[in-house]
Amino acid sequence: MTGRAASVIALAGALGVLAFAMVILSLTSMKAAIALAPVLFAASLMILNPMAGLLLLVVFAHLDAIASLASGPLPVSLYKLLTAITIIGVVLASRDKPRQERLGPPSPTRSLALLFLLWMLLSAIWARDNGMSREFLTGIAGSMVLLFLITWLVDTPARLKLLVWALVFTGLVSAIVVILDTKLGVRLVATEAAATTAQFDGVERSSGASNYNPTTASHMLLATTVIAGILFVGYPRHRWFSGASLVLGLAALVFTLARSATLALLATLVVFAWNNRRHPKFPMFLLIGVAAMLAALPLLPDIFWQRMGTIFNAGLDRTLFRRLSYNLIGLDLIRQHPVLGVGPGNYPLYYVDDVYRWYPGRNPEPRQLHNSYLEVAAESGLVALGLFLGAMLSALRAAVEAARARIPEISPMARALAYGLGAFLVASVFMPNEDTKFMWILPGLCVAAAELARKTDPGGG
Repeated sequence: MTGRAASVIALAGALGVLAFAMVILSLTSMKAAIALAPVLFAASLMILNPMAGLLLLVVFAHLDAIASLASGPLPVSLYKLLTAITIIGVVLASRDKPRQERLGPPSPTRSLALLFLLWMLLSAIWARDNGMSREFLTGIAGSMVLLFLITWLVDTPARLKLLVWALVFTGLVSAIVVILDTKLGVRLVATEAAATTAQFDGVERSSGASNYNPTTASHMLLATTVIAGILFVGYPRHRWFSGASLVLGLAALVFTLARSATLALLATLVVFAWNNRRHPKFPMFLLIGVAAMLAALPLLPDIFWQRMGTIFNAGLDRTLFRRLSYNLIGLDLIRQHPVLGVGPGNYPLYYVDDVYRWYPGRNPEPRQLHNSYLEVAAESGLVALGLFLGAMLSALRAAVEAARARIPEISPMARALAYGLGAFLVASVFMPNEDTKFMWILPGLCVAAAELARKTDPGGG
């Protein structure tokens, strides 16, 4: 049986389930039956075209608050449903491929990511709280599957561009929501406590169209804004769109009051300037850039400067002392458990241990280690950290190589992704982002861009 035939059978089966479900539901609730019909029909179509499901997964990875609102009438979250549908579609479509290609093109990033997940599973065996480890592993596995779906499905330049522009679109939407939230003093779409309770000096901080906390949401916005900026500079098509996303994204980043995103953005600008220092027009562009930054300084609100000022005066914001304690406790746990760590997701248990009660700024409530790399090492050991860094850096290197290949329609996307991933990795020094979806979407796209460049470039094999 071919993959196409299997897909048709799956579609027929799904339509049969739809008809049966509607009959059963109509006996109890006609409204529920009517609401279920378009959902199951759309699911059936996405099984035939899993790329559509992947597109929605990438979009809702950033706009998760909107996905959460749409999940209301569903028995499971919309994101989990889309993930399951996309995986089923990929499995069925794989039957059309040669056996050696059914798992997608091989890459160091995919291999290292898989080994990273397996090592965490090993670490979980000796965790103090196996339940917390299972919950954490379920979450990170759900995010990591995006890496494999992307590298399997993104097999044409058109698909790569579609997902890159989708990321820019999500950044534009979230930026608009951040600005409106801040100006109107409301929460347009966010509903989770993490996204609706954060504030600084009495000023509420917006997460935009995400239910993540404002700092994590700002890291996603940072990545999409950087991608938009690199495309604006180096890719003439749709410049109106990338330009609007860049301007609104920068404005929204200011309103998030996120110190880590600001520092990562500045680091990205320095790297970009250094990489382009030999460009014939570099002095002129540098002058224009500095002039634009100086002109924008008076437009920045006072609360932004107050927030940034806490970097140099921790007494203005006690959360900096708490962040210091996160890292100190993490380093001590690494010293005690260097090989397997304390178990995935178990750091919060040790954070509230009495032995650490005198650490500066420590709260008695369980908290994650606000540093992706230290958290991976503390919870799963130094081997896991090496595998995690290997996966991320190999993806970054792959994107850089694809950018240098100078292949139209591929290299500009690869360059934007390389800067976006780099900015996100820098920002992750300050937050536990290893289990967020962006941490695995960006490397997946980098690897896909590199594979497309290798196939297109005659000298790439």
